[in-house]
Amino acid sequence: MTAAPTPLPPAFAAYTRTLFGDTLFQTFLEAMGRPAPVSIRLNPFKLPEGGCKVRAALDPKPIPWCKEGYWLESRPNFTFDPLLHAGVYYVQEASSMFLSHVLRHWVKHPVMALDLCAAPGGKTTCARTALPEGSFLFSNEPVGRRAQILAENVQKFGHGDIAVTQNYPRDYKKSKLVFDVIIADVPCSGEGMFRKDPQSIAEWSTQNVENCRQLQRSIIADIWDNLKPGGILVYSTCTFNAHEDEENVAWILHEYGAELLPVPTKEAWNITESLVGNPLKNGHAFPVYRFIPGRTRGEGLFMAVIRKQGVDEALKRNTEIPYGKAVAEAGRHLRVLSHGVKEGILKGKTLVPDHTLALSCTADRSAYPKVETDYPTAVAYLRHEAVILPDDAPHGIVLLTYKGYPIGFAKNLGNRANNLYPQEWRIKSSHVPEAPAVLTERT
Repeated sequence: MTAAPTPLPPAFAAYTRTLFGDTLFQTFLEAMGRPAPVSIRLNPFKLPEGGCKVRAALDPKPIPWCKEGYWLESRPNFTFDPLLHAGVYYVQEASSMFLSHVLRHWVKHPVMALDLCAAPGGKTTCARTALPEGSFLFSNEPVGRRAQILAENVQKFGHGDIAVTQNYPRDYKKSKLVFDVIIADVPCSGEGMFRKDPQSIAEWSTQNVENCRQLQRSIIADIWDNLKPGGILVYSTCTFNAHEDEENVAWILHEYGAELLPVPTKEAWNITESLVGNPLKNGHAFPVYRFIPGRTRGEGLFMAVIRKQGVDEALKRNTEIPYGKAVAEAGRHLRVLSHGVKEGILKGKTLVPDHTLALSCTADRSAYPKVETDYPTAVAYLRHEAVILPDDAPHGIVLLTYKGYPIGFAKNLGNRANNLYPQEWRIKSSHVPEAPAVLTERT
């Protein structure tokens, strides 16, 4: 039996009805009483070309604005799928995958990019998939626990050209690093999360909307100088009100003399345009993109693409972008949590490899024999429990795989194997369901 939806705050309902209009607001209310759609995004850097696909039993439907994304008819028990922990796919809300379409449309050459408010990692991994090869992405989260989750998900994704940092926007301002693209999915009042997270309803207030509006402006002010001339800012929220959305975009355009860029969409996507026209009242088009539950198959999202004035002369000359220099500079000014494959640790006479080596898409792991595991062994390993490997498994450090995908290292002693999976990443539940069937077998 489905629980009744949590009542919406009266002030939110009154304002949003006026903003949406009666028809769209009623469509939105009806959607709030239905379960949120389920969607995943495949990791093309780990999947073989033409190999694993989403299982037909889940009735997957392609997400048209992200070629790696699929809606699923039902929600598998993702937590207990070793392939999720191996970084083969990522569970991400479909609306936020619109970033893939934006970047593929506007970014055609390798760039230096920054995902400023990145936890838990969905937009970072989506962005790195969409950016041209040769690009480098800084992925940042200021809050400690959230930054650790971000680092975990980026490491599972396995692409080497991402550096995870834990800093506030003002720290980036002081660093003087500059970027061709900045993705600012700014902290917001979270109205777009009401269906998935009832707690966000309890935390909503008109004062919090105002606080968020001001915070968002301060974040953009802090980071604006880090955007190169001619660079692109992707501004997004997961909220509906125009104060944090259209009005803040208008403020950015007015404050910095920036330009709002259009993104081609299709009518069938059911994306909603600006609900307040052009707040600047200057007669120009005001292309922004709203995803409203009930109209679009997804949760609430607002996105706008903004270009800074000027031309980046270095890009105009196709000068090689100095990624290595930027990472070194970041290390002097920022707190870098992860970047690429970390060095192993020497314990006695044994070099214990770091877990990032197991999850990397490109690193050489040929020094470590592979040992394929069955489902119960893989889950026990991901719980950080001692595991017993087959009798013919080599002794010493081995790379454990599940369905051919690396999940981590273990030190096989024969009668048992020492578990080298990161303790802080372990699956904490003691429940063991049947193996979730999300992807087909590797071909």
